[in-house]
Amino acid sequence: MRALSRIALTTMLAAPIAVGTGVAPSIADAQDFVRIATAGSGGNYYRLGSGLASIWNDTVEGVQASVQATGGSVENLDLLADQEVEIAYLAGGVGIQAYENTGTFEDRPADRYQGLRSIGTVYPNPQWFLAMEWAPEIESIRDLEGMRVAVGMAGGQGEAWWRMTMDHLGWTYDDIEAEYTFHDAAIDQVRNRQIDAVVSPDAPGSATIQQMMDTGFARIIDIDEDIIEFFDESGLDYPYTVSAQYAPGRDEPVETFASPITFSTHEGVSEDLVYELTKSMFENRERLIEVHPLAELMTIEDALDGLPFPLHPGAERFYEEQGVL
Repeated sequence: MRALSRIALTTMLAAPIAVGTGVAPSIADAQDFVRIATAGSGGNYYRLGSGLASIWNDTVEGVQASVQATGGSVENLDLLADQEVEIAYLAGGVGIQAYENTGTFEDRPADRYQGLRSIGTVYPNPQWFLAMEWAPEIESIRDLEGMRVAVGMAGGQGEAWWRMTMDHLGWTYDDIEAEYTFHDAAIDQVRNRQIDAVVSPDAPGSATIQQMMDTGFARIIDIDEDIIEFFDESGLDYPYTVSAQYAPGRDEPVETFASPITFSTHEGVSEDLVYELTKSMFENRERLIEVHPLAELMTIEDALDGLPFPLHPGAERFYEEQGVL
């Protein structure tokens, strides 16, 4: 997994200074409400975010945390940029596109995402490719031309990845019948024979992938080698092998690519608050694992890998205390 350059890990803004009263504000005064942008209510971001909101409400004095269902990474980037949420889960590969004004974000204002800051990487998110039994001719991404394909929610990581895939192939949305669904909606489409394939990211051991496979209609296919190479060369995404243990219906590992899922914020959130939130998140990791086993992949040692934005000063202070920065 490739990390952002050391320059990007350097604090770019000084912490805000209280003036006028002579008394430093408390964390509660600085930020009463912490809104966590996730994705659809059936997904990993939402489950982890809900667990974390509960932990923060119990352990960080004065904080009132809540979870917000969204369209996923692209929408979360806009919510952070507009400071409409304080915290968001998002794919690092999509995040760095926003920060550098490339890919999906090349037509956005040049400075729109410059105020975003990283807290840490939480887990790898691989791309999945499933084809249905009624479409036996599908053996490659290139076989999806003219097919009904679930590409993820509009504005999410999956749809951003699909746009990049189409750019690589020289396709447009005219080349497929796109369905902007995933999780429960896509599972229902599989059950009802309404789609031919699913191309969307989800974590190892995904309940969504398991439920699609449980229908008896789906099979998991490796991603094309040249597409893996394309994503590997395009940003923070990297080749990834899903072990057969986490690939239902497969006796062999799945060759694909993945993006580091990052926990992010913006420069408007105070250093003290982000420090306390980061500290509480890691100190209560075992409790978060009880909410979702994906939290087992969240470690302090890997937290600085693949960050799309400069590190927030509050998170930086925590990692310095832990001796990993």
